[in-house]
Amino acid sequence: MEIRDLSPDDLDAALDVRSRSFGPLSSGDVDHWKAMVVRAIDQHRVVAAYDGGTVVATARINAFGQWWGGRRVPMAGIGGVVVAPEHRGSGVGSALMRGVLDRSRDLGFVVSTLYPATTAPYRAVGYEIAGTRRVVDLSTDALRRLSGDAVPVRRASPADAAEVTRLLAAGYAARRDSGPFDWDPVEVTVDLEDDDMLTYLADDGVVSYAFARDRFDVQVFGAGSSTTMRALWRLVGTGSSTQASVRVALGPQDPVFWMLPDNEVSVHATQWWMLRLVDAPAAVDARGFPAGVDLEVPLVLTDPLDEGSSGRFALAVSGGRGVLRREEGAGGLTLGPRGTAALFAGTPVATLRAAGLADGGDPREDALLDAAFAATPFMVDYF
Repeated sequence: MEIRDLSPDDLDAALDVRSRSFGPLSSGDVDHWKAMVVRAIDQHRVVAAYDGGTVVATARINAFGQWWGGRRVPMAGIGGVVVAPEHRGSGVGSALMRGVLDRSRDLGFVVSTLYPATTAPYRAVGYEIAGTRRVVDLSTDALRRLSGDAVPVRRASPADAAEVTRLLAAGYAARRDSGPFDWDPVEVTVDLEDDDMLTYLADDGVVSYAFARDRFDVQVFGAGSSTTMRALWRLVGTGSSTQASVRVALGPQDPVFWMLPDNEVSVHATQWWMLRLVDAPAAVDARGFPAGVDLEVPLVLTDPLDEGSSGRFALAVSGGRGVLRREEGAGGLTLGPRGTAALFAGTPVATLRAAGLADGGDPREDALLDAAFAATPFMVDYF
């Protein structure tokens, strides 16, 4: 078994494994899939398992920046993980994921996330549940009736990809969000070239949506002010005469829930997503922390897939920044990669202890760690 880059010459073989795993794609979707995979291959972001020169498994690394505490952290979003049916249960998947983590580290990503079809194989390589993606249905007419001043908007074009990315990032930073991520502007350009998507820009906001049977599906929404937020939602709401509802993924504390006049929200679906730290010291250095928290707590981290993330550290947090400083000595809260990921995502230490993901240390310091990593992680995009 060899783990290496997927060769462009093996694109059809990789598509065959994908079809045997998730079902066949339509002819139009095949072209889109191949174009996406070729872009990733060019950046060494597609890892494959070869058995005797034959592709038997693949995984794609999406290049994202994920926001934690309002700061952008380089994130490898793992998608398209497929193993040929006749090779499942043979260890191919675990070997592939170890290769994916090595490649992610080589490419400079410090955290990694994925949406699991099943959690066991990903937990085996250190991923743990971190947050949710919650999709809700809103009343289109209720959005139409939102009060507020008018805001100038214009239609977006593929040339606006960088502006769309900038506007969304500004919102994540201002709200000190944890979990949302941004796409490479190249991928945003592809979406903006889709005539089925209606995308509008304001000076400090963006909305992108499409018709879907009797509803609108909102793909992108971001606004830097309450006025713009209300105006962009009203814009979507102007279609209430033909589309009864709006389906959109939103964070649990999105302001629109407090703007709607009545209880006109229903949850359509909730998906868990998982997190792993690819480089724990670098991830802590990149993450944002609460400005009022000042502490130093010993941690003992063990990561069988990364020596640099293993050992005894002092976690020091001050002024909204954190650092994992390697130090000598014994003692401290002991965490494996799953516990480290869950703590990073704001899971209370008491939960980690009860789940068997944390042990030792001084229980009196648990509340300090809870305060440092406090977060309600969510995603609004799927990959």
